[in-house]
Amino acid sequence: MTNASQDNLLSLAQKAQANNDISQAKQYLLEALRMGHRTDIVCQLCSIYLKEDQADQAYILLKEEPDLFSDSEVFKLYLATLEKMHYFIEFLQLKNLLNKNIAANVECVDPEKQIKIMQNFQQLKNITQDDYLQLFCLSKENFVNFAKSLLFNPSQGFALRISLCEDLIKLGVDETISVYVLGKQEKFIPSQTELLEKDAIYREVCVSIADYLRRDPSKLPLMIGEMNVVLGMLYPKLHKYIQNPDQFAHDFRHYIDSKNGGVNQDLLEKIYQYLAYEKSNNTF
Repeated sequence: MTNASQDNLLSLAQKAQANNDISQAKQYLLEALRMGHRTDIVCQLCSIYLKEDQADQAYILLKEEPDLFSDSEVFKLYLATLEKMHYFIEFLQLKNLLNKNIAANVECVDPEKQIKIMQNFQQLKNITQDDYLQLFCLSKENFVNFAKSLLFNPSQGFALRISLCEDLIKLGVDETISVYVLGKQEKFIPSQTELLEKDAIYREVCVSIADYLRRDPSKLPLMIGEMNVVLGMLYPKLHKYIQNPDQFAHDFRHYIDSKNGGVNQDLLEKIYQYLAYEKSNNTF
């Protein structure tokens, strides 16, 4: 089987489906995907997952697709998955992103389930990605209000803060939101804020670090990963804390190497103090 081509495996999967041997069909398709990515195989597998009420598996596969919109079959399956999962918030984000009405019947869960989702989330000590995605089942009003309450907590972890801020941005929320950055209350308007990786400050710092490490590219992934954490601690107020991206990138590199952060010494020390606190408390 390991020597079979993807086309042969796809053909075997189709025959298995015709014989109602869905389990075997899935195995053929999974084996085909292990040989390399192909969108048509992903679509067949997702179709099976949806028919078997395994929309969560279809969602995982589809979110790995490089383009959810250009291929009509992929987009159709994506919408069907959002409908099955009741990911109403992601559907609204999609409408805002594409700036058009979309013919799909994606609805939030009933009010009682929404209350339970919010109550359960507040009781979690260690939040997983699956836990967070449950918030997509809320109504827009409940999601925004719940996000505001979470962001108003000064002890909230930076990763959760980034996720909430970026989801409010994707929703196009145009009201002023309070958020804590390095223990200080700040305000931002999601509709007027860029996603972290699209922010000009973020991009300039990345370019500066990449330019510095062009002769030693093996160190770049580790340095960029560390930089993501540091900038994440300042998000969504990068422009308040960083006025000179090149200088910050320079000071960041030296701080990592020798704890000498130059003109950004105090800021970098504060970032790492808060980061150490979050790690010790296992925040999301």
